[in-house]
Amino acid sequence: MKGSNAVMIAGVLVAILLTGCNRNAADMVVKGGVTWNEQEESLTFTGLLTDEALEPDTKFRARFYLEGKTIKNALGTDLIYSDEELKSRSEGEAAQEFKVEKTVDIKKSDDMDKVINEIKNKDKETVTIEIVNDNGRIDDMVVHDIKKE
Repeated sequence: MKGSNAVMIAGVLVAILLTGCNRNAADMVVKGGVTWNEQEESLTFTGLLTDEALEPDTKFRARFYLEGKTIKNALGTDLIYSDEELKSRSEGEAAQEFKVEKTVDIKKSDDMDKVINEIKNKDKETVTIEIVNDNGRIDDMVVHDIKKE
């Protein structure tokens, strides 16, 4: 009896873990990046998205989630929304691509070299593009591409 309970509990735990690992992401984010404009003292966050995996006429938005004290202090925020709400193609239309972009002024430029290094660091998740709607997060991708303008 104890053995069957242990097997059942182990099976439930494995099922929970597999559910958490496979969130059936929509694979909407094609690529993303950050551009540092030293002269303007700003960072521009960009993303290229596709609606191929979405149901027709689904509304969504892109946002950039910033993780880590350095980048949060440099920009004064941890969440940056794109300006517009987007909508996937209509029934019968071909998949579309969308370019999202948002420029944010740098509040504290002293640590920009450290911010750049943290974004480039593949072991960190400093900038994440997230696709969201009223039902929650649809897809996301960590960005490590940063260039200087």
